[in-house]
Amino acid sequence: MTQMTDKQIQQTRFRVGELQKRIAVLEATREDLERQIRKLSDSVPEDQVDANEQRDGYVAYGSYAKSVIARKENLRRSLEDIIGQASDIAGDLRHQLDALDSYERVRARRMARDAEKQQARVMS
Repeated sequence: MTQMTDKQIQQTRFRVGELQKRIAVLEATREDLERQIRKLSDSVPEDQVDANEQRDGYVAYGSYAKSVIARKENLRRSLEDIIGQASDIAGDLRHQLDALDSYERVRARRMARDAEKQQARVMS
C-alpha cells in the first residue's frame, strides 16, 4: 500500500509537471499569435478591403491588404484553438492536482497512524 501510494504520488506529480509545461508552451504560443495579430493590424487596420484599392506608397495595396486580412483571420482561428486547448489542459491539471492532494492526504494519514503505532509500542 505504501509503495502504491508513493508511486501514484510520483506519477501524478510527473503528470502535473507535464501539464504545466504544456500550458506554458500554449501560453507562449498565445502571446506570439497576439503579437503577430497586433503587428498585422498595425500594417492593415481594416477587416475588409477591395482588392483593387490603391494607397500611396503601395503598388498593389488591395491584394496586399487582402492577404494580411486573411492571415489575421487564420491567426485568430489558431488563437481560439490555443485558448481552447489551454482550457482543456487547465481542467486536466485541476483534476491531477486534486488527485495529488488526495494521495498526499492519504499518505499523511498513514504516516500519522504509523507514528501513533510506533509511539504506542514505545510507551508499552
